Amino acid sequence: MYAYRKCMPKLNKHLDDKWVKHCQHLHRQRLKQMKPAIDNKPPPKYVHLVQNLKKQQMDEERYSQIERDNYLLLDKMSYIMTHPQLLDEKYMGPPVTYGKSLNKEYRKRELMRITEENLQILRRIQHKEPHYSHLEWEEQARRDDEYLRNCSEYPVVLPAIRQSRSFNRSSFSRGEEGPSLVQPTPAPLQVRIKGGARSTGPTGSQAAAQASAEEGEEGGAAAAA
Repeated sequence: MYAYRKCMPKLNKHLDDKWVKHCQHLHRQRLKQMKPAIDNKPPPKYVHLVQNLKKQQMDEERYSQIERDNYLLLDKMSYIMTHPQLLDEKYMGPPVTYGKSLNKEYRKRELMRITEENLQILRRIQHKEPHYSHLEWEEQARRDDEYLRNCSEYPVVLPAIRQSRSFNRSSFSRGEEGPSLVQPTPAPLQVRIKGGARSTGPTGSQAAAQASAEEGEEGGAAAAA
Protein backbone atom coordinates (compact mmCIF):
# COMPACT_ATOMS: atom_id res chain seq x y z
CA MET A 1 0.00 0.00 0.00
CA TYR A 2 2.76 2.30 0.86
CA ALA A 3 5.14 1.19 -1.87
CA TYR A 4 3.97 3.81 -4.41
CA ARG A 5 4.09 6.60 -1.77
CA LYS A 6 7.53 6.04 -0.27
CA CYS A 7 9.04 8.64 -2.54
CA MET A 8 6.34 11.23 -1.64
CA PRO A 9 7.22 13.41 1.34
CA LYS A 10 4.73 13.55 4.17
CA LEU A 11 4.71 14.81 7.71
CA ASN A 12 2.57 12.05 9.31
CA LYS A 13 1.84 8.77 7.67
CA HIS A 14 -1.20 8.08 9.89
CA LEU A 15 -2.92 11.28 8.82
CA ASP A 16 -2.03 10.50 5.21
CA ASP A 17 -3.61 7.01 5.46
CA LYS A 18 -6.71 8.51 6.98
CA TRP A 19 -6.97 11.03 4.12
CA VAL A 20 -6.59 8.33 1.48
CA LYS A 21 -9.32 6.21 3.08
CA HIS A 22 -11.59 9.26 3.15
CA CYS A 23 -11.03 9.84 -0.59
CA GLN A 24 -11.76 6.22 -1.36
CA HIS A 25 -15.00 6.38 0.61
CA LEU A 26 -16.09 9.45 -1.31
CA HIS A 27 -15.27 7.71 -4.60
CA ARG A 28 -17.41 4.69 -3.70
CA GLN A 29 -20.34 6.95 -2.80
CA ARG A 30 -20.08 8.78 -6.12
CA LEU A 31 -20.06 5.41 -7.93
CA LYS A 32 -23.22 4.35 -6.12
CA GLN A 33 -24.99 7.64 -6.86
CA MET A 34 -23.93 7.78 -10.50
CA LYS A 35 -26.83 7.90 -13.02
CA PRO A 36 -26.81 6.06 -16.39
CA ALA A 37 -26.06 8.05 -19.50
CA ILE A 38 -28.62 6.02 -21.54
CA ASP A 39 -32.33 6.26 -20.71
CA ASN A 40 -33.61 2.66 -20.81
CA LYS A 41 -36.93 3.30 -19.07
CA PRO A 42 -40.24 2.61 -20.95
CA PRO A 43 -41.82 5.64 -22.63
CA PRO A 44 -44.63 7.39 -20.81
CA LYS A 45 -48.23 6.54 -21.59
CA TYR A 46 -50.43 9.34 -22.90
CA VAL A 47 -54.16 9.40 -22.31
CA HIS A 48 -55.10 10.61 -25.80
CA LEU A 49 -53.40 7.56 -27.30
CA VAL A 50 -55.09 5.03 -25.03
CA GLN A 51 -58.60 6.52 -25.05
CA ASN A 52 -60.20 8.21 -28.04
CA LEU A 53 -62.28 10.79 -26.23
CA LYS A 54 -63.63 12.35 -29.43
CA LYS A 55 -64.99 9.00 -30.62
CA GLN A 56 -66.59 8.37 -27.26
CA GLN A 57 -68.27 11.75 -27.41
CA MET A 58 -69.63 11.09 -30.91
CA ASP A 59 -70.95 7.67 -29.86
CA GLU A 60 -72.71 9.16 -26.87
CA GLU A 61 -74.34 11.83 -29.06
CA ARG A 62 -75.45 9.18 -31.57
CA TYR A 63 -76.92 6.96 -28.86
CA SER A 64 -78.76 9.91 -27.34
CA GLN A 65 -80.23 10.78 -30.76
CA ILE A 66 -81.36 7.18 -31.28
CA GLU A 67 -82.99 7.09 -27.85
CA ARG A 68 -84.79 10.36 -28.58
CA ASP A 69 -86.11 9.06 -31.93
CA ASN A 70 -87.26 5.83 -30.32
CA TYR A 71 -89.05 7.73 -27.61
CA LEU A 72 -90.86 9.92 -30.16
CA LEU A 73 -91.85 6.88 -32.21
CA LEU A 74 -93.12 5.06 -29.15
CA ASP A 75 -95.11 8.13 -28.13
CA LYS A 76 -96.76 8.32 -31.56
CA MET A 77 -97.60 4.60 -31.56
CA SER A 78 -99.11 4.80 -28.10
CA TYR A 79 -101.19 7.80 -29.14
CA ILE A 80 -102.46 5.95 -32.21
CA MET A 81 -103.39 2.89 -30.14
CA THR A 82 -105.17 4.88 -27.42
CA HIS A 83 -107.07 7.34 -29.67
CA PRO A 84 -109.53 6.22 -32.37
CA GLN A 85 -108.84 7.45 -35.86
CA LEU A 86 -111.65 9.46 -37.45
CA LEU A 87 -111.14 8.74 -41.13
CA ASP A 88 -114.43 9.79 -42.68
CA GLU A 89 -115.39 11.84 -45.69
CA LYS A 90 -115.35 14.98 -43.61
CA TYR A 91 -111.58 14.89 -43.26
CA MET A 92 -110.47 12.61 -46.08
CA GLY A 93 -112.94 13.59 -48.79
CA PRO A 94 -115.07 11.28 -50.95
CA PRO A 95 -113.52 7.95 -51.97
CA VAL A 96 -111.77 7.90 -55.32
CA THR A 97 -113.44 5.63 -57.89
CA TYR A 98 -111.69 4.52 -61.06
CA GLY A 99 -113.50 3.85 -64.31
CA LYS A 100 -113.90 0.29 -65.61
CA SER A 101 -111.97 -0.97 -68.59
CA LEU A 102 -113.88 -0.70 -71.88
CA ASN A 103 -112.45 -3.88 -73.39
CA LYS A 104 -112.75 -6.07 -70.29
CA GLU A 105 -115.43 -8.31 -71.80
CA TYR A 106 -113.50 -8.68 -75.05
CA ARG A 107 -110.33 -9.71 -73.23
CA LYS A 108 -112.33 -12.17 -71.16
CA ARG A 109 -113.88 -13.78 -74.26
CA GLU A 110 -110.46 -13.93 -75.94
CA LEU A 111 -108.97 -15.67 -72.91
CA MET A 112 -111.78 -18.23 -72.86
CA ARG A 113 -111.32 -18.90 -76.59
CA ILE A 114 -107.59 -19.47 -76.20
CA THR A 115 -108.19 -21.80 -73.24
CA GLU A 116 -110.71 -23.85 -75.24
CA GLU A 117 -108.35 -24.18 -78.19
CA ASN A 118 -105.57 -25.34 -75.91
CA LEU A 119 -107.85 -27.99 -74.42
CA GLN A 120 -108.82 -29.24 -77.88
CA ILE A 121 -105.16 -29.51 -78.90
CA LEU A 122 -104.43 -31.43 -75.70
CA ARG A 123 -107.29 -33.88 -76.37
CA ARG A 124 -106.10 -34.47 -79.95
CA ILE A 125 -102.58 -35.15 -78.73
CA GLN A 126 -103.76 -37.57 -76.04
CA HIS A 127 -106.06 -39.54 -78.39
CA LYS A 128 -103.66 -39.64 -81.34
CA GLU A 129 -102.68 -43.16 -82.37
CA PRO A 130 -98.93 -43.84 -82.61
CA HIS A 131 -97.41 -43.91 -86.09
CA TYR A 132 -95.07 -46.84 -85.35
CA SER A 133 -96.38 -50.17 -84.11
CA HIS A 134 -94.19 -52.39 -81.98
CA LEU A 135 -96.34 -55.37 -82.93
CA GLU A 136 -95.44 -54.92 -86.60
CA TRP A 137 -91.76 -54.65 -85.66
CA GLU A 138 -91.91 -57.90 -83.71
CA GLU A 139 -93.72 -59.67 -86.57
CA GLN A 140 -91.13 -58.43 -89.06
CA ALA A 141 -88.28 -59.61 -86.83
CA ARG A 142 -89.94 -63.03 -86.51
CA ARG A 143 -90.24 -63.31 -90.32
CA ASP A 144 -86.59 -62.30 -90.77
CA ASP A 145 -85.51 -64.99 -88.32
CA GLU A 146 -87.60 -67.56 -90.15
CA TYR A 147 -86.11 -66.58 -93.53
CA LEU A 148 -82.62 -66.84 -92.05
CA ARG A 149 -83.26 -70.34 -90.72
CA ASN A 150 -84.74 -71.47 -94.04
CA CYS A 151 -81.77 -70.31 -96.11
CA SER A 152 -79.12 -71.69 -93.72
CA GLU A 153 -77.81 -75.24 -94.00
CA TYR A 154 -76.38 -75.37 -90.47
CA PRO A 155 -78.01 -74.15 -87.26
CA VAL A 156 -77.80 -70.41 -86.88
CA VAL A 157 -75.96 -69.25 -83.77
CA LEU A 158 -76.36 -65.54 -83.05
CA PRO A 159 -75.80 -63.41 -79.95
CA ALA A 160 -78.67 -63.36 -77.48
CA ILE A 161 -79.96 -59.96 -78.52
CA ARG A 162 -83.49 -60.68 -77.37
CA GLN A 163 -82.28 -61.17 -73.81
CA SER A 164 -80.61 -57.79 -73.84
CA ARG A 165 -83.78 -56.21 -75.30
CA SER A 166 -85.96 -57.74 -72.64
CA PHE A 167 -83.60 -56.56 -69.89
CA ASN A 168 -85.31 -54.07 -67.61
CA ARG A 169 -84.09 -50.56 -68.29
CA SER A 170 -84.55 -49.64 -64.63
CA SER A 171 -81.48 -51.72 -63.78
CA PHE A 172 -79.33 -49.36 -65.88
CA SER A 173 -80.65 -46.41 -63.87
CA ARG A 174 -79.64 -48.23 -60.66
CA GLY A 175 -76.11 -48.72 -62.01
CA GLU A 176 -76.32 -52.50 -62.60
CA GLU A 177 -74.52 -54.13 -65.46
CA GLY A 178 -76.55 -55.48 -68.35
CA PRO A 179 -76.56 -59.09 -69.47
CA SER A 180 -73.49 -60.16 -71.41
CA LEU A 181 -73.98 -61.31 -74.97
CA VAL A 182 -73.62 -65.03 -75.65
CA GLN A 183 -70.45 -65.70 -77.55
CA PRO A 184 -71.18 -67.59 -80.82
CA THR A 185 -69.75 -71.06 -81.14
CA PRO A 186 -67.25 -71.56 -83.96
CA ALA A 187 -68.92 -72.73 -87.19
CA PRO A 188 -67.69 -75.86 -89.02
CA LEU A 189 -64.90 -75.50 -91.53
CA GLN A 190 -67.18 -75.75 -94.54
CA VAL A 191 -70.38 -73.64 -94.51
CA ARG A 192 -72.59 -73.57 -97.56
CA ILE A 193 -75.69 -71.52 -98.13
CA LYS A 194 -78.45 -72.86 -100.27
CA GLY A 195 -78.78 -71.05 -103.54
CA GLY A 196 -75.41 -69.30 -103.11
CA ALA A 197 -72.00 -69.95 -104.66
CA ARG A 198 -69.96 -68.63 -101.71
CA SER A 199 -68.31 -71.24 -99.49
CA THR A 200 -65.57 -71.17 -96.88
CA GLY A 201 -63.21 -74.07 -96.19
CA PRO A 202 -60.34 -75.98 -97.87
CA THR A 203 -60.17 -76.08 -101.68
CA GLY A 204 -60.45 -79.29 -103.80
CA SER A 205 -56.67 -79.84 -104.10
CA GLN A 206 -56.19 -79.32 -100.40
CA ALA A 207 -58.98 -81.80 -99.61
CA ALA A 208 -57.45 -84.43 -101.97
CA ALA A 209 -54.01 -84.00 -100.40
CA GLN A 210 -55.49 -84.35 -96.96
CA ALA A 211 -57.38 -87.55 -97.94
CA SER A 212 -54.25 -89.13 -99.48
CA ALA A 213 -52.26 -88.33 -96.35
CA GLU A 214 -54.91 -89.99 -94.19
CA GLU A 215 -54.90 -93.14 -96.45
CA GLY A 216 -51.08 -93.32 -96.23
CA GLU A 217 -51.22 -93.15 -92.48
CA GLU A 218 -53.83 -95.93 -92.35
CA GLY A 219 -51.72 -98.18 -94.72
CA GLY A 220 -48.62 -97.68 -92.61
CA ALA A 221 -50.51 -98.60 -89.49
CA ALA A 222 -51.86 -101.84 -91.14
CA ALA A 223 -48.34 -102.91 -92.33
CA ALA A 224 -46.95 -102.39 -88.87
CA ALA A 225 -49.72 -104.54 -87.43
